[in-house]
Amino acid sequence: MMNIHIKNGLIFLVLSMLSLSISCRSDKEELVTTSENHELRSNSRVAMLMLKTVMNDGSIDNILDGSSCLNIKLPVTITLNDNEITINSEEDLLIIEELHDEFEDDSDEIAFIFPITVLLSDFSEVSIKSVEELEELFKKCDISYGAEDDDIECIDFKYPFTVSVFNAEIELIENITFYSDEKLFDFLKNLNEDDIVNVNFPITVVLSDTTQMIINNLDQLEETIENIIGYCNENDFTTEHFTEVITTGSLVVKKYNDDETDETENFKDYIFNFYGDGIVAVAIRNNVYDDMQGNKTITISGSWTIRTRANGSLNAILDFGNEALLNKLNGVWNVDAIKDKQITLLANDNDINKDELFFEIN
Repeated sequence: MMNIHIKNGLIFLVLSMLSLSISCRSDKEELVTTSENHELRSNSRVAMLMLKTVMNDGSIDNILDGSSCLNIKLPVTITLNDNEITINSEEDLLIIEELHDEFEDDSDEIAFIFPITVLLSDFSEVSIKSVEELEELFKKCDISYGAEDDDIECIDFKYPFTVSVFNAEIELIENITFYSDEKLFDFLKNLNEDDIVNVNFPITVVLSDTTQMIINNLDQLEETIENIIGYCNENDFTTEHFTEVITTGSLVVKKYNDDETDETENFKDYIFNFYGDGIVAVAIRNNVYDDMQGNKTITISGSWTIRTRANGSLNAILDFGNEALLNKLNGVWNVDAIKDKQITLLANDNDINKDELFFEIN
């Protein structure tokens, strides 16, 4: 009788193991045969776009560090115009902007109280103990003029969402739920070619204007990210980049709209030269003016300033005094784009009017 019980027990054990094996393999087959629109591969275009979307955004505190490839871990203590300030949150960056705007003749130079910690684009942390160490890090990581920016900031994932991962070694499916960019970045960065990952759609993405979109598959996600890249301002410009471009050489007005009226033609004989000391010289050609000596070109001086806002964007301030026509360019402009040979400025209150000013290197 004992042998019969043992034999029956062995048969039951074998059948149980076989059933478990079939069950695991069935799960694997179900995952593998799922629509490719849900199956995420490490070497795919959409995986790369997702990785760039969840990289750490270093531009959000450009008013603090002037670098788009890293940001300062808060809290941090600084000195600014003889004021010692502790920045505890992103909202506190407005304090820096207010102090910048308080006086026109102060230095506005920020000095960190070391040591500080910086976060790189991959969320890794680096302890910095001196100005020299910080400047060396800037040199290594900063986006040079004309270089492609890696991170994609105009679209975000709405969390949480879940993926199912099949582990081939132990034939087990694991569900992983993401609650932050950092965790999703770490997952995507370590994704292997052999990993089988199924995204549990639908998921939601949020655009820079707070619009939310429901995404139902990977093809739609890839198309959405690709489409959004060329149509958004990522505020990755720094004062150094702007200065480098605008002081490169002579510029002309490629386009000027006064609200919605095209007045570009009025500036066709104006040549602008911006200098690093904040002076802008405007040469007016073709006898637009004729001075006492009969010269056919006259030069008018103005001033310019570039400042970083608390949200990481740039403001360019132009001042030509009461000079006719040029005084239309006076005021605060939002830096909308910096391209190879062109700088695009939009009215600071562009919700009210539609002023546009495009400078192009002559």
